[in-house]
Amino acid sequence: MSDMDMPPTQADTVPNFLMLKQIPVNYIQQVETDLLEPVVFNQGAASTDGFSRFVLQNKGFLSSHSKIFVSLKPTSNVTNGYLAPQLGIGQVIKKAVLKIGNKQINEIDSWAGLYGVKSSLITNENNLEREQYLTGRVINHDFDYNDGSKALANGYSLDNGMAFNGAEGLSQPTWAVMSGAKPDECPSYSIDLSDLFPFLKVHQLPLYMINEPIAIELTFQPTASHRIQIDTGDTAAEECEIVRDQLKFCADYIFYGATDEMDRFAQENGDLSFSFVDYRVVEHSTTTAALGEGLVRNLGMANRVVPRIIVTTSKSGDSEATILGQYNAVAPNVNASGVEGAFKYNVRYNDRFEFTSDVDNVARMFSIFTDSESVPFVTRDEYSDQGVAGQITGEDYQGRAQNSNLQGKFFYMGTRLTNGRVGQRGIELHLTSGVPANVDLLRCYCEYVRVARLVNGMMEVYNA
Repeated sequence: MSDMDMPPTQADTVPNFLMLKQIPVNYIQQVETDLLEPVVFNQGAASTDGFSRFVLQNKGFLSSHSKIFVSLKPTSNVTNGYLAPQLGIGQVIKKAVLKIGNKQINEIDSWAGLYGVKSSLITNENNLEREQYLTGRVINHDFDYNDGSKALANGYSLDNGMAFNGAEGLSQPTWAVMSGAKPDECPSYSIDLSDLFPFLKVHQLPLYMINEPIAIELTFQPTASHRIQIDTGDTAAEECEIVRDQLKFCADYIFYGATDEMDRFAQENGDLSFSFVDYRVVEHSTTTAALGEGLVRNLGMANRVVPRIIVTTSKSGDSEATILGQYNAVAPNVNASGVEGAFKYNVRYNDRFEFTSDVDNVARMFSIFTDSESVPFVTRDEYSDQGVAGQITGEDYQGRAQNSNLQGKFFYMGTRLTNGRVGQRGIELHLTSGVPANVDLLRCYCEYVRVARLVNGMMEVYNA
């Protein structure tokens, strides 16, 4: 057998360092960590968005689990601020953009709303033991034994590990309190980069192979709305600032091999392709009456590959003086006899409906959402406003009744499209929902496929 016929040896083969899985070769891995300051920072104002930009160094591979650190400080009038339990520190972010040169890899508006949906898919144990401390999310549930006897539960309750305190109900831990009177004691939380950008859930970014600047841009909610929640002892619309000195990007740069493996990988891969998803949000103002009568909305997405969509109907006016804030997802009305308000759901594209007959049952809607996303860790009452009376405890959370604030506020409608290539007429949403008063916003997240090509250090991005 000649040398040309010999199979490649381990030393001759360089694995694909871009894949987020175990590398099938025993390579040394080194991690270099930089704590980066934003090159641009604007706090925003009461009715004006804030903004920050981080610029990465062109070295190594960017770890998908690098973190953004954020700390909030309310004004002195706020004594007991807290984060919406399904959003955590993510509620401060309005828009997230990953850019290479002047090309946008991921760009997601109303990012916190999508984050809230994804948060519902985290198990109770992870919410309680991990996310509460890292991200501020705590939509764990447990039985409410207010009398301490463990004999008869008063229903389900949010659970942050604290005991109920009589008439005050359930409060957040002392370390989590955001108080204007103690700005130096406000907690700092982190956001995982892979939660910000779907590209990084499936790929590592080879920064050292890119000859263009790489930037992360975050748009923040205005200082006087939606950044935090407040209990009944505080006044609504009080301002809350991002602590500039605590806003950091913890960038982990990964290096493989002890010699020249990364250089060899770059030489062998002068033309790399990445397939990933992005989300385009479509928001429509609506009314309770219009939803009850039925509406049809075009979501666009013509000539794109759209695997899935997520739909919510919300009370955008629910802000600081509620538990969940503006990113609620309101279910149709129900009473003891069943569904009061009408409910019909369907999606039309390529001159056909996704479902041969309209989905008219919220239990079936839950099943369809589960098939599309995964099982949400919320109770039946929280999802569909159905179930046994008193399923959600009447005890307060931060001074606000859990039953009225949580019941029917996690109604996520999600659909996996069987033919993801959308024609020129785009996607039509057909929705009828007899929702409570003051529901005024229809929000749709359309997941679509994009392709990026890295050719000789320059990135190209286009829709699949």
